[in-house]
Amino acid sequence: MTSKTLMHYTSVVLVATVAILFSSCIEQPNSFTQLPPGEWRGILKLSDPDQVMANSLDEGDRKVKDYFELPFNLRTAYNNEQLEVFLINGEEEIKVESVHFGRDPGTAKDTLQLGLDAFDTKMDGFFEDNFIEGYWIVNYKENYKIPFLASFGQNHRFINRTEEETADFSGRWKVTFEYDNDNAYPAVGEFQQNGNKLSGTFLTETGDYRYLDGNAYGDKLRLSVFDGSHAFLFSGTMEQDTIYGEFRSGKHYKSKWMATKDAEYKLTDPYEMTKTTQSEPINFSFPDPTGEAYALQDNGKIKLINIMGTWCPNCKDEILYLQQLDKKYGDKIDTYTIAFERYRDKEKANKVLKTYKEKLGFDWPILLGGYADKSETTKTFPFLDKIYSYPTLLVLDGENKIRFIHTGFNGPATSKFASFKVEFESKLDQLLAE
Repeated sequence: MTSKTLMHYTSVVLVATVAILFSSCIEQPNSFTQLPPGEWRGILKLSDPDQVMANSLDEGDRKVKDYFELPFNLRTAYNNEQLEVFLINGEEEIKVESVHFGRDPGTAKDTLQLGLDAFDTKMDGFFEDNFIEGYWIVNYKENYKIPFLASFGQNHRFINRTEEETADFSGRWKVTFEYDNDNAYPAVGEFQQNGNKLSGTFLTETGDYRYLDGNAYGDKLRLSVFDGSHAFLFSGTMEQDTIYGEFRSGKHYKSKWMATKDAEYKLTDPYEMTKTTQSEPINFSFPDPTGEAYALQDNGKIKLINIMGTWCPNCKDEILYLQQLDKKYGDKIDTYTIAFERYRDKEKANKVLKTYKEKLGFDWPILLGGYADKSETTKTFPFLDKIYSYPTLLVLDGENKIRFIHTGFNGPATSKFASFKVEFESKLDQLLAE
């Protein structure tokens, strides 16, 4: 027996002896047969690191993997012996809708499937030695999958680094994405900073980028979000009073952004973007997932027409808010959700709609409007000038006339959400009082 083997054997015997001696006075923790409960750190591998290092990074930054790895955090727990998994982005925890753990007879490895069912995506992987390795798969995109690796017992986001001096990224910023081309669009950056911990979001005229979490290192920032639909990675460098950065979405989209601090900067009023082209009552008819046609009812009630897509996290945020309104106003209002999906196959699209409604648990009808293309959606609604965003919310009076339209949705990750709810519900109350 070698000395190394002897040391290992001695350690095993010692641990076993201690366990026997104290088993009568120490309550043993609940056993688990699947994933260990606790915190995990994951990374989505957006690019080949060797290629990125060769082509993109200067010598001083080659050791920093933040440029091609999108980090995220998980938490696992057991509820009555049922394994639960949560995606964590800053202060938000998202419960994974379906969790399946089993043994692959072909490889004799433990397998894990996490179904982000409402967004029609999933994470498939193998679990071994406190690591999960696999792919995040987007079902509605052909052959779209991104490798991921998750490590148990880690709760940091980006690589831990410390700098003697760190730039101040906190506050409100005037942002321009794609400032270097003809597709430039405005945004507002809202960042909160505590030492080198950084969080916040970007608000745009069509919605927000939800809960971003990350770090500040010297003159650099890193932020990311992964919620089962969004896979966003932001990097930036402070140069004097301006941040110059890169935004990556998934494994294909990449753009530049720049920001200057501006506490007063505002985006276009969301009530002023989408216009109605007629003053007469509107009407429509769309099928539900069973094929039954739903027409707009002429019942004298206020109506909320929610134009959205199940693949859209901002749309989900709006649906959750509409559920609050449904509880508050009850039978005083009727709500219709009209979905535009990433499947042209109606059978696949309807299957997604059925799952979405079941997972979110709302009571009003969800109807299939068509394919998720803004120009096609615009043609579907001849009483609107243009569809700028999923979601778009139409508010109709008792005669089915459009009274106001809200474009996009900046939700609970933003500082504007609370004031939006007050303003929107005040408008509803005035309409109900007429």
